[in-house]
Amino acid sequence: MTRCLTTLALVGALVLSGCAATVSKPTASAGAQASGPSIASPSVPTTRVVLLIQGAPAIQASKDWNTFRAEWRTAFEASAASAGLAFAYYEAEPPAQPRGTTLVRISVKDYRYLTSGARYGFGIMTGNAFIDASAEFVELPMKRRLGTGQYATSSTAWQGIFSAMTDKQVAALSNEIVQDIRRK
Repeated sequence: MTRCLTTLALVGALVLSGCAATVSKPTASAGAQASGPSIASPSVPTTRVVLLIQGAPAIQASKDWNTFRAEWRTAFEASAASAGLAFAYYEAEPPAQPRGTTLVRISVKDYRYLTSGARYGFGIMTGNAFIDASAEFVELPMKRRLGTGQYATSSTAWQGIFSAMTDKQVAALSNEIVQDIRRK
C-alpha cells in the first residue's frame, strides 16, 4: 500500500511539473547558427531590470493579453531576483531610472496562451502553446540601445500532458533574457 501511494505521488508530481520549455533564439539569416542576441556592454554594470511588454493592437486585443503580461511580470521578477537584480515593470515607457538600469522592451509578435489545466483536461486537443517575441535592451537613463534578440518557444502535442504550457514558457524566456543581460 505504501509503495502504491509513493508511486502515485511520484506520477502526480511528474504530471503537475510538466516538461521544461526550450528557448530558441532564431537568427536573421536562414543558415546562421542561433547564438543569441548581440548585446553591447552597458557603461555601468546592470543592477536593475525594467520590463515593458508590447504587442501589435491585434495581439493586445486578445482576451488573455492581461493574463499573459501578468505571467511575464511574475516570471521576470523571479528571474531577476535569482540573478540578484532589482526589478520594475511598467505599462508604458518608464520614467527616469537610476544608472545601472537596463530596460527590456519585449515585443510580442505572436503567442498562444494555454494553461496547464487546459492541457491536463483536454490533452492534445488543446493544441500547442507558443511565444514568438523580440527583446530590445536599452541602457537607462541615457537611453543607449545595447542590442536586440529574438526569442521563441513552443510546446508540442507529442509531449502530451507533459508539454510546457505558457507559464513555463514565459519562465524559460525570462530566465534566458536575464542570463543574456548578466553575460554583459
